Amino acid sequence: MLPFNAKPIPHLSASPAQVAASWSRKEPIVALIGNGKHSRWSRWSIIAPATGERLTLDGPEAMATLRARMQNNPNDSLLPNWIGYLGYELGFVIEPSVASLPTQAWPLVDLFWCEKALVHDSKTNEWWSVGEIDPPKISTPLTSSLTCSTLTDCADDASYIDAVKKTIEYIHAGDVFQANITRRFTSVIDGDIRSAALAMLDNQGGWFGAWIEFPEDGRFLLSMSPELFLQVNGENGEIITRPMKGTRPEAESPETLLSSEKDAAELHMIVDLMRNDLGRVCEFGTIEVREARTIEKHPTVWQCVGEIRGKMRKDASICDVLEATFPAGSITGAPKIRAMQIIDQLEDSPRGPYCGAIGILGNSTMLNVGIRTALFTGSKDPVNFQGTMTYSTGCGIVAESDPHAELAESEVKTHILHTLVGTIQKNSSEVLH
Repeated sequence: MLPFNAKPIPHLSASPAQVAASWSRKEPIVALIGNGKHSRWSRWSIIAPATGERLTLDGPEAMATLRARMQNNPNDSLLPNWIGYLGYELGFVIEPSVASLPTQAWPLVDLFWCEKALVHDSKTNEWWSVGEIDPPKISTPLTSSLTCSTLTDCADDASYIDAVKKTIEYIHAGDVFQANITRRFTSVIDGDIRSAALAMLDNQGGWFGAWIEFPEDGRFLLSMSPELFLQVNGENGEIITRPMKGTRPEAESPETLLSSEKDAAELHMIVDLMRNDLGRVCEFGTIEVREARTIEKHPTVWQCVGEIRGKMRKDASICDVLEATFPAGSITGAPKIRAMQIIDQLEDSPRGPYCGAIGILGNSTMLNVGIRTALFTGSKDPVNFQGTMTYSTGCGIVAESDPHAELAESEVKTHILHTLVGTIQKNSSEVLH
């Protein structure tokens, strides 16, 4: 899936996070960092300057504009391509009956056109240059003190429990089978968030990690997502999605998760939803559930995962695939539209890139589900940043859900956030190695 003009870079042995951390402090970057040493799914990492054409979309015409721009890309390889995010509320444009578009700080779509990039193949541990770009001189990041205030729940435990109870009432009334309800945390940050974020991706990371800078707007995005939303092969049209449902802390035995009927029901509903979504754009008879339910180890947690594959119809485009599948069913619930309406009613602020999708978008596509994602908003310099961080967690609520157990699960999903805060509070030169 590498472009024909990719050239090998001999003798470069640094990790993707180390290469990104050595980038010029004066140049914004996009970095998709796969934890390939732990997963065959996250083989490629891409580090590129965020200086190419930028596509920023908002409003009810966002999807139509995106479709028009995607039609002009004849390339079937990973690069050149668009890299960035699709916000969760783009789903309101795809299906206007969900809700009116909210006012929010993050655009619905923000993408950079990347023609030049450094690409790492974790399968072979090789680096490649696309577009005649040279790697930076690998160096230890500048030392920088960072401070982070105490993490604050934007609501409180009682509010989350109440939202879960109301969701269960909707389920008993027959509105939905499942809905994913989230909560938000904030903190005040002062210091070098680029080094801290890349240190996280180098150490804890996520199978589909990302660090993307929008300095003109004072916005920065860190994703440590373990979940693959869409992988589309532009050459043969194969589509893969791998929804996650069911979480336990890493200290527990994985058998506890595997034996949970409630967690199994959560995942089976979403596998069925995603199978139906793919069926709208795939050739008849090609949809296959490769794995109904398997368990995986991710940083701080165990997760249960399903896998569905299909072959895209020849007359379908990547935007057809997005309109059939976005947002991912694992962060909405089932049925999707009614679940999204309930989410909009019970959650008091937009999700933005959180629960959207982050990665590469084109004929060849690799998008994560934007969970385990921290959003930074404030000053324009990521090395001397002053502003706020927002981080959210969510749980799939079903009829058997215990509100207090769901509260506990939402806390489990903040463990990686606490690791991030601990990283931020250390000297960046001590944690990036």
